[in-house]
Amino acid sequence: MPKISIFVFLLSQLFEQLGDIAVLKILLLTRSLLSLVIGTVVGLAQYRIKRLLAFSTISHVGFMLLALSVNSEESLRSLLFYLMQYSITNLNAFFVLLAFGYLSKKEISFISELQGQFLTNPVLGLSFALCLFSMAGIPPLVGFFAKYRVLSSAIENGYYFSAIVGILASVVSAAYYLRVIQVIHFHGILGLVTVEYKAVQRRHSYVIAVLTLFVLFFILSPSFILNSSHLLALSLFTA
Repeated sequence: MPKISIFVFLLSQLFEQLGDIAVLKILLLTRSLLSLVIGTVVGLAQYRIKRLLAFSTISHVGFMLLALSVNSEESLRSLLFYLMQYSITNLNAFFVLLAFGYLSKKEISFISELQGQFLTNPVLGLSFALCLFSMAGIPPLVGFFAKYRVLSSAIENGYYFSAIVGILASVVSAAYYLRVIQVIHFHGILGLVTVEYKAVQRRHSYVIAVLTLFVLFFILSPSFILNSSHLLALSLFTA
C-alpha cells in the first residue's frame, strides 16, 4: 500500500508539472514499448498456437498504441488502417485454425499438431501462411503497409527510439511466425507423412477465400479501406 500511495503521489505531481496531455503521451509510449517487447519476447517461447497468437496481438497493440501516442492526423489514419487490416487478418487466421481442427476432427492446441496440414489441404496452408506473413510485415501484403504507415508517422514526428523498437520487434516476431509456417509446410514433407486430401464446408471456405484475397491483393485496390480510415481520422482529429 505505501508503494502504491507513493506511485499515485508521484503521478499526480507529474500531471501538475507536465500537464495532462504530456503525461498521457508518456503513458501511451510506455505501454507501447512494453507491449512491443513483451509480446515479441514472450511469444518466442510459446508452443500453443492460440497463446502465440495472443502474444502476437499484444505486440500489434504496441504498434497501435505508438500511432495513438503520436497524436497527429497521419498517425490516426495509420492507427485506424492498422486496426482494420489486423482485425481482418487475425479473423482469417482463426477461421483457418477452425478449419484445421475440422479436418483433424480435434481442436488444434499445439503448434506441433499443425504438422502435415499443408498436405491435407494446400489451399488452407497457403492461406494461413499469407496471414502470418502479413502479421510479420512482409511486402507486398497488407500488414507491411500498416506497419510502414505507423513507423513512418512516428519518425516524422520525432519518435525515433520507439520506431527503432517497433522495427526490431517486427523482425524478431517474424521468427515465431516462420516457425509455424515451417511446421505446416515442411515437417510433414520431411517426415514423409501421408494424408488424404479433405475439404471444409463451402461457406467456411468462401469466407476464408475472401479474407485471404484481401490480404494478398490489397495493393491492387487499396482505396476503400484507405478512404475509410482517412474519413474516420478526419472526423476524430477535427472533433
